[in-house]
Amino acid sequence: MRYFVAVAERLNFRRAAEALHMTQPPLSQQIAALEEELETVLLVRDRRTVRLTPAGECLLEEARRILANLEIARQRVKDVGAGRTGRLRIGFVGPAIDGPLSADIRNFRRKHENVALELHELPTAAQLDSLRSGDLDLGMVRLVGHDASDLRCEVYHRERYVLAVPGDHPLAGRQSVTPADLDGEPMILFARRQNPILYDAWAASLADSGARLFVAQEAATKHTAVALAAAGHGIAPVPESTADTGRRGVRFIRFDGNIPPLELHAVYPPKSISPVRDAFLRSLDTDSGREKSA
Repeated sequence: MRYFVAVAERLNFRRAAEALHMTQPPLSQQIAALEEELETVLLVRDRRTVRLTPAGECLLEEARRILANLEIARQRVKDVGAGRTGRLRIGFVGPAIDGPLSADIRNFRRKHENVALELHELPTAAQLDSLRSGDLDLGMVRLVGHDASDLRCEVYHRERYVLAVPGDHPLAGRQSVTPADLDGEPMILFARRQNPILYDAWAASLADSGARLFVAQEAATKHTAVALAAAGHGIAPVPESTADTGRRGVRFIRFDGNIPPLELHAVYPPKSISPVRDAFLRSLDTDSGREKSA
């Protein structure tokens, strides 16, 4: 088809062959083969001139449209393969979107305007199930005792815990605390049903240090926990980044000792093919500079 358009637009076999970077005899053979396939004459040629027949004029119009659509299709396929367009379904836990994920998504949207992002807030266990069933392309999770051995896991974000205490609390003057310092202290913690594995990890951390866990108040988010601590309702372990909130009436103290790790992981099926997911993961490396590991 491309050979025919080259000849039809120039009405000269020699110039068409030069434009196609080929010799004239093979070009003439291609046109003859096309006419034989279509069972009609497309070009009338003599020693001096080449003219389109009515069938040739019709084919030229259709061929131009076909070739234009083919180029559009070729570019779309390349864009999909490079992750420049498509759909990306991301699951996330609250600490991820409260932390770096919000800015990372915004940066990705700005550079990938043709990617449709679907965002789903789900507990870690539900995300792992959705990844296995194919309902998610990528999960931003917190792995604490979860079995994700069949999935690929990359460290997305690390930070440490601090302890939020009221400004007039006896611990407020300390530089650091350990789980042993929290024996019987009224603590502000999430409900166990919200994350049973992590809750039990905190309980075990205190028990291993000889301290008793006393949950005086449940709080669904770290921001609520800090606000309650400022109100004098108890003390709360929160991510270190929470100290940047500028909340008055509360102090943030370094939390040392054997406590649950605060790591977020990017998780996805190892054999799945998703160029947009791979583009998103590359953008995390480029934009944030965070270390990734398998």
